[in-house]
Parts: sequence; structure tokens; C-alpha cells
Amino acid sequence: MASESFKKQLSSYAKYSSADRSFEAPRLTLTFQVRPRYDLDYKPWDEICFVITRAADDPQKQTCIIHWDPIEDGFNSGDILLLRHEAGQLRPVPSNQPCTKSIHPRQVSVSNKCFKQLDPGDRVDWFKPTIPSTSFGFANGQSWEIVWKGGQIPLWDWGTLAEHDGSQLVPKSPAIILPSRPPQSFEFTDEESDIEDETVLYPSSPIPLSPSARVIDAPVLSMSIAGPETLSMTDRVRGRIHYPVTITITYDPAPGPPDDRPVIFHVCVFTSIDRYTGGFKLYFKDCGEWIPYQVNPIFMHHAYRFSKPEPFNVGQNDGDQFQALRPGESWSFTREVTDFPKNAAPGHQFRYRFKGTSPEWWDWGNFQDHDSTIVWLVEDRLSDPKDNDGRPAIVIPASNWVEFRLVE
Repeated sequence: MASESFKKQLSSYAKYSSADRSFEAPRLTLTFQVRPRYDLDYKPWDEICFVITRAADDPQKQTCIIHWDPIEDGFNSGDILLLRHEAGQLRPVPSNQPCTKSIHPRQVSVSNKCFKQLDPGDRVDWFKPTIPSTSFGFANGQSWEIVWKGGQIPLWDWGTLAEHDGSQLVPKSPAIILPSRPPQSFEFTDEESDIEDETVLYPSSPIPLSPSARVIDAPVLSMSIAGPETLSMTDRVRGRIHYPVTITITYDPAPGPPDDRPVIFHVCVFTSIDRYTGGFKLYFKDCGEWIPYQVNPIFMHHAYRFSKPEPFNVGQNDGDQFQALRPGESWSFTREVTDFPKNAAPGHQFRYRFKGTSPEWWDWGNFQDHDSTIVWLVEDRLSDPKDNDGRPAIVIPASNWVEFRLVE
């Protein structure tokens, strides 16, 4: 992390701040995901992930689309600053690539990865754009700072990609402002790093699901969550802080003719630890914006590599892997949030939410009805039947938010 004197120097490069935003445009924020260390002899400098997040509390609630190219509007835009540490000072290093920006009209295409769609709270990313090391003269043994100075997205509009597909997206006024961001540090080294220290870059997790995503003829389930308003930093278990969240899943009576059939489902997606592709998501507050926190996937890397499918009897509820409900009934349990940013400290604010997902297996009936039903699991993930025997997916939409603050 840059020192206070470095931060003061870096702040002088800022082009836009949150105060420059217009109420009439979506509130978007750009962040980077970079590794702390690179080895040019091992792999090229091409692992960086640009992330654009729309504020969950954006006053504008309409869906928006944008066109943003990680090369033209990122590294070649002049809005990114790279500085090299030299003799206790930070020296700006310009790119030798021509300066380009996406300002001319573009034909909207759903398949073009430069076009993205965002609702409030959504996050989109551009994974691993290729940045030649020769563009900035990178070399092993150097330490750098990368800074987003702030920029604009002129190519945007309200609506969905499907609504605009095939039409021309032209510059819109006011442009979307992407405020400047704090620097991120990285270095080039020829020393092999430990796998536990690696930062793995992954695409973004699924977007929140709305009730409209539910499937006809499937049971209607919903979720609510609750948790304390504060979390003490002293309440640690094996060095980790644990935030308890009470989860309540309710089987809502379906609209239309009464249907009193019970439903039974596999509970893994609700009870297992947080995954970056999972239904639960932690956010932290940074410069007034809610930023999604990416769960460290390293410890999950080999979780299923050597595991074999095992049979589980549904009716006997082997391993407490299943739950049955009748219309109007609820099931509650407590899960814990344990993966927090390394720099988490008293005063930091967080929010947590279930973004929505589907159980991997379900069927009509109760435990007695499925006394002879066998499903195959690898660890806690479904292996067979793969297509849920043709039954439609149960879509459980996004839940409410819980917000909490760290205290001493």
C-alpha cells in the first residue's frame, strides 16, 4: 500500500470524483483486480480484471446498458495511470500505445462482450484483457502502483440489451462518471510465490434474481435473512471473525387453485460455505459505495478433484442434506460469514444478501414418500440425476439485505 505522501501525490492525478456525477445517469464505479506479484519469466502481464459495479442504492432504478472496452476505454484511454517506485519516489510511466476512446456510435450486440447490462447492485467484469508488458516497460524486480484517475462512459442508455439489440448506441448526455479510485500495488519478481498468497481472479458472481425469474409449475419458495447490527472484532474462532445470519426459507402457497403437496429439496446451496458463484454475497462500503467482496477461492481449488460420487438416501435424510416443507411452512437455520477482507477493522461497514439461486435437486413429497429415493453427491454437490428428472427448477429470488458494522 502506498504511504501517505504517495497517496497525496496520487490524489493530484484524480480527474473525477463522486461529486461530479449527474443524478440523471446511473451510479457506476470502476475497480481493478490485480495480483500482488507477477513473474514475467513465468507468465506475461495479462492478468487484470476490470470490474464495474452499479450502486445498490442508485436513485435511478431502471436497467441500463453500457459500452466499455477494457483496452480502448481502459489502458489506452489515458484514464489509467501507472507509476513505478524509484528511489523512494513515484514516477509516472506513460504507455506507448495510442490513446483511444469509445466515443463513436456502436451497433448493440448481445454477443459483444463490450456491451453490458446493469441493474442496481449488479457487477460486470472484463476478465484478463491482454496487456503487453512492452507497453509499459515492465521488468522483474520493480514495484508499481496502478490508479484509475476517473473517466466517463459516453455510450450508454436506459433499457436492456435485448431491447437495444441491433440498434445504434450513441453518446448520451450526461455521460456516466466513473470516479477516481485508490491505488493498487503490485510488483514483478523472479521468486516463485506460495499458492496460498496467490490472488485468483474470477468472473463475477451471478446477478440478483427477481421474482419474475420463477418457473411455472415449480413450487414457490422465498428467503428472508436477519443478523445483528454489529460484529465484535474480539469474537474470533481460530483467528477468524464470524457473523451469524439467520436464514428462513418459506414455502409460499402458489397462486391459483390450492395445492397442498409438500416439497422436498437438497439444501447444499443454502448451508455450504460462501462461494464466488454461490447465492450469498458480502459487500463492503468504500468511499460511499457498496463494493462486492470476492470470496477467496484458493481453498476450494481442489475440493472436488479427488472426490467420488456417493449415494444418499433422501427419505432417511442422510447427512442432513435434505429438507421437506408443506405450503405455508418455513425452515430456519443459522449460517456464518467468515471470509472478510484482510484489512477489515472496527468502523468498517458491510452488508450481506442472498442473491437468489436454485436447489440442485427437488421433488414433490415428504421424507416418507422418498424412503427409497437415492441421489448421488460429490462432497455436497449433486452428481446424479443431472437434470432433476425433468422437473422445472425452483428459483428462489433475492432476499432482503442485512447491514452491520465492525466494532472493537
